[in-house]
Amino acid sequence: MINQKIHYFLTLAECLSFTQTALRYDVSQTAISQYISSLEKRLGVRLFQRERHSVLLTEAGKYYYDQVSAQLKQYEETIEKLKVIDKGYRGHLKIGVGLYEYCSTETLFASFLSSHPEVKIDILQYPYSILTEQLRLGGLDIIICDALCEEAFSRNELQTRTLFSSPNLIAAAPETAEKYHHDISAIIRNECMITNCESGGPSSLQMFRRLLMDEFGFIPNNIAQTNSVNAQLMMVRARHGIAMVPGFIMKAQAPDLIGFQLPSQRSIDYKMLCLKGSKNQAVSLLFEFPWNQ
Repeated sequence: MINQKIHYFLTLAECLSFTQTALRYDVSQTAISQYISSLEKRLGVRLFQRERHSVLLTEAGKYYYDQVSAQLKQYEETIEKLKVIDKGYRGHLKIGVGLYEYCSTETLFASFLSSHPEVKIDILQYPYSILTEQLRLGGLDIIICDALCEEAFSRNELQTRTLFSSPNLIAAAPETAEKYHHDISAIIRNECMITNCESGGPSSLQMFRRLLMDEFGFIPNNIAQTNSVNAQLMMVRARHGIAMVPGFIMKAQAPDLIGFQLPSQRSIDYKMLCLKGSKNQAVSLLFEFPWNQ
């Protein structure tokens, strides 16, 4: 059993503030200080360098933090798997999906769980940068995403499976389309482009600007960011701008909007990714599961 007070050390190591750590656990600063002192005495090393107005990790403290964090993660995963086994499951998958991909994978998960009720599935939704990071760190077993996420890994790191393909479309409110006589170039030049792209990562604003330049030969003057499909489409319906979204999203969630094809009419592959050498047998079950959208 791991002493839960070790979280005092981990939090202090992350925020470097006795005040914030005490507030986090609703205890006094004295209690945090006493625990850290007793921990250092028990280990025989200094974990923190305390100054009058600052707290810093020593080299020993940094090493201890890395080791304890890894052990705590392994312990928590063990407890989680015990609970899964206790409920009668024989497999457990943590799956991450992007901001769009949930819309075309419900039948995959329904079919898989119907065939494999012994497998517990947890589905989490993240932006692409977090999806790729969590897959690399082991927080997710599988991610379902735009094929561009493959660029975050070396070629020999991944096992991949293409699930479906879809073109991107420019979504506009009917009134917006009429305003410019359905001239897509005029619409893009004059309307705000609303995107879910992130500041960095696989789906970055830089990538988005390159895509617009490749497709239309120019970049809109006004680009706005949002963090959800619903917010993106709501802004389009409110005639606050236009958006580039996958065709399957338009079909499922925005049949009331006008969808303009891109000049290239290129389809995007949406894939299932996992790290090669996964020891989770349920990963292979899902990768090999026969499914057609």
